[in-house]
Amino acid sequence: MERLRITLRRKKSDPVDYARDLAEALLEGRVIGEDVLFRDAVNEIYTTLKEALFKGKEGNENLIQAYELAVVLRYLVQDGVKTSREILEELVQILE
Repeated sequence: MERLRITLRRKKSDPVDYARDLAEALLEGRVIGEDVLFRDAVNEIYTTLKEALFKGKEGNENLIQAYELAVVLRYLVQDGVKTSREILEELVQILE
């Protein structure tokens, strides 16, 4: 947890590095101990990349792709795994 706290302090200096470090912490198992903490970390990655992308800090293709993956990951973590058909049906309902 201490390494994770150190990682979290970097957010203000470079949000993209922060999101990458947090994702690496998840992959290395430093956050997986508790399901709630894992979900919070995924949401933090999503929020950080969203802010970096939409505040115009960096609009490069890699950031866009990373944000798209963070959106998918956040959706899977929060709402559980759904089939592509279920996702499409939900998309249609939202857009009506």
